[in-house]
This record gives sequence, structure tokens and C-alpha cells, in this order.
Amino acid sequence: MGHGPLTDVEAAKAAVCEETADFYTPQARLALGRAAAGFLTPQGFTPLELLHSRDLQSRLANAGTNAMQAVQKTASWQVRGLSVPVSERIRRLWELTDVVQKETAAKLEAEPPQPVTLTSLPELLAHRPEESDDDRSFRVFAALTRTLADEQGWAAKFAALAGLGVGLAGLETFRYFDSLIAEILRPPAGLEAVLGREETIGDEILRLLALVDRTAKPESAPGNPPTARSLYDLLAVAAMPETRAVLTEHAIVLARSNEKLTRRPLMEEVAFVVDLKDRMTRDGELLGGSGTREALERRLARALSDQTIDMLMAGTRCVGERVLRAVQLHGKIFGEDARRYLETYVTELMGQPKLESTILPEGESTRQNIKLLGRLHRALVKSELPAKTKERIANQVERYQSDVLDHSKILERLGTGGGATAERFLKVVDLCREGAFIAGPNADRARKTAQDLMKRPDFLDSYLEGASQKGERANRLKNLQRLLAEARIV
Repeated sequence: MGHGPLTDVEAAKAAVCEETADFYTPQARLALGRAAAGFLTPQGFTPLELLHSRDLQSRLANAGTNAMQAVQKTASWQVRGLSVPVSERIRRLWELTDVVQKETAAKLEAEPPQPVTLTSLPELLAHRPEESDDDRSFRVFAALTRTLADEQGWAAKFAALAGLGVGLAGLETFRYFDSLIAEILRPPAGLEAVLGREETIGDEILRLLALVDRTAKPESAPGNPPTARSLYDLLAVAAMPETRAVLTEHAIVLARSNEKLTRRPLMEEVAFVVDLKDRMTRDGELLGGSGTREALERRLARALSDQTIDMLMAGTRCVGERVLRAVQLHGKIFGEDARRYLETYVTELMGQPKLESTILPEGESTRQNIKLLGRLHRALVKSELPAKTKERIANQVERYQSDVLDHSKILERLGTGGGATAERFLKVVDLCREGAFIAGPNADRARKTAQDLMKRPDFLDSYLEGASQKGERANRLKNLQRLLAEARIV
């Protein structure tokens, strides 16, 4: 899970064939598909079809330099980093492929495969006395290959397989169909032909992951291409490990690409990248491992720069709101470069001259300014900013809130101003309950104001005004206890 898609070299080294039987393993088929892609992909053939068709093998051998290039590529990949001469590996591969061709011809001549129908399918899949698993697999794949020879294009081949195999989904014999479907979906062109393509890379990744995880509902499949619904249906009921592995590889490749994941504003693109990392994590391990993580980190690093920061801060009206957004982002993103950029950005914002005139928005009420500074302080305290930076900026914010309280005299006016005592009391309590006041001297000042209001002779009558019934008065008093506890006043 952690490694992600193999490189050409890794795929070839994982499939060093020394016997003809080795060519039919999933690892060898992957390497064959990479090495012979120039022949297979443009014509819509899979490695399994090549291995089970005398005609395709002859066409490859006669297709100019395709066969030679495939062997040379495979050999050079397999000996890379070793002391084995590439010429020696080339010679050995030619020997093996020559034997494969002869064995294929002999098997197909002994039992010529016929196109498969729903009627003949049970007999094809049935176990024969004394037949080995390898012989049975060859016989089944040869028949399916013959069936696909009458179909043109990835979508048509998938449709033929889905139509034949739908009744087997969930059964052991469906593994033959899984292998062929996986190879059809491995080329990006094959995937798009069968499944279509979402409007954005991000949506495509999420769809692939949902199909892999069995959370994609068949009824959510697009109507076009029609093969998409068939794939949704199969994945909803069948294990299909090879197909799910291929879909996972596609999701990883897309996540590692450089294209934008969404068509949304930059702030939402950043949020999507952050959420995608969680979506691609399984049992604490990210799909594609370090390669995927580094790619997602690069996305965030590109999104957080001097060229993009203004877009990320769109809608903020003052330094305080920008610092708050940056601190909140810092807690969500990952990657050293992106986090370090935000740390520098916050430090520079809070270090600019005449900060007292820009930290709060113009024209905003004192109440809202107090709440903004309270939110910013809480975000700072909970943040993962460097300890000294966090402490210094939090102290700055606390001082600015003290200044707001001093200059506005909001607490003094609420404590001694006009209007009902209970009404003024509740305004202070509401701010305390919302955590507007920073813990310490500022919060203590607010609580003392509330306590002083409660001590006024008219407080209780003011608070209970309009509650004439005994039960209603009791409920009011019970609610008062709750408010006091939430505001931490008593």
C-alpha cells in the first residue's frame, strides 16, 4: 500500500522470468505491458491477450522493431544496477519468448479456443479431471481472448467481459474476468473509455477511491459511457483485487500530478488537498507512501507563496483576520515548506509598524473586535507554531484586547450605564460564554463586571421580570445557574 505504482525498472525487476510459466504471473504481465506498450496500447490489446493468442504473438514479432525493443527494454531494466551484461539478459529473454510462442501454438492447436457465450461459459469454467490450475487458466484465458478478438476498442472488450461475467461476480471463477478487466483499465485510455472522466482531477480521484472502497453506489454511475454502470455494478459485489489495485494506482498517479485538483478558489483548493490526504490514508498509511505525500506537500507549497497569499486572504479586512486565517491554515496543512511560509507570514504581519491601527477592521463594533481578538488568541494557544513565536504573538493579542477594553470602556458602561440591569448583565455573560475575553486579567475584568451587576439590589427582579408563575420563575433561575457555569462566573 505504501509504495504506490512501480516504475518501469521496478516492475521489470519484480518479474525476472526464468521459466515460461513465469510470464503468466501478474508481475510479469505488468512488465510485459510496460515493455510492449508501443504495440499493445495503440491497438487496444492486453498482455493476457498477447500471451494467449498465436496471431497477436506473430503480429508483434512482425511489427518492425516492436518485439526487439520490448526485449531490450525489459533486459536493460532488469540488469540496471547489476553486474550482469545486458546482452546476456537479452539472449535469455529471446530464448524464453521463443519457447512461449511454441508452447502457445501447441496448446492452441491441440484445443482451438471458441468464442465464449453464456451457454458455453459453465463448461469452459468447469474443472477437468487431472487438469492443473495453470492449464485451466490458459484454457479459460485463451477462450476469452478469442472472444475479445471480435471486439474493437477498450469499451467494447470490457462490455463483452462484463456481460459474460456478471453472473459470476462474487464467485472464485470471476478471477479470470478480474484479471482481464484490470488490464483493460490499466492504460489511461482504457480507463477513460470504460469509466468516462470527471470534470476535475480531484473529483476523478474521489470517484476512483469510492470505487475501490465499495462506497460508490451503482446508481451514482454516469449514464455515459454506459460501461461505467457495469463497472460500478461489478465492483459493488465482486472482490476484484486486480481491478481495485489498478484503480488505486490511477488515483495515486492523479494525486501526484501537477494539475489543479479543483476549479474552486485557491482557499478551497488548499482545503481539498488537506482533505484528500485524509481520504487517501488507510490504517495510518498514505496510499503511494512518501511519493504521494511529497506531491501533496508540493501542491501546498505552491499554493502558499508570496504570489498567492493575497488570494488566500481574500475577504479578510484587517491584520487580525489575516493572522487568524493563517494560524487556522497552519493547523490543517502539512509539509515543512508550507508551514514555514505561514509561520514567517504571521510573524511579519504581527511585526509591522503601527499595528494598533490595522489589527482590527475599520467600522466594526467594540463587541465584535473583542470577539475577534479572543478567537485569535484561542487559535494561537492551540496552534503548532514555534513555542516562542506563539507566546510572543499571543501576548501581543492580549495587550491589544486590554487596550480595546480600556479605550472603549465597554465593561464600565455595561456596569453602570442605563437600561435594565439584567439586560446589561446578559450582554457580559454572552461574551464570556463565547470565550470572547482572553483568559487572565481581561476575562477577570469581565467576570467581575457580571458579578457586580448581580449584586445590585434590582438584579433579581430585573432578571425575573415577566415571569409571574412559580414554575416559570424556577426555570429562569435554573437557566441563570447554567449561564453562570458556562461563563465561569461562579
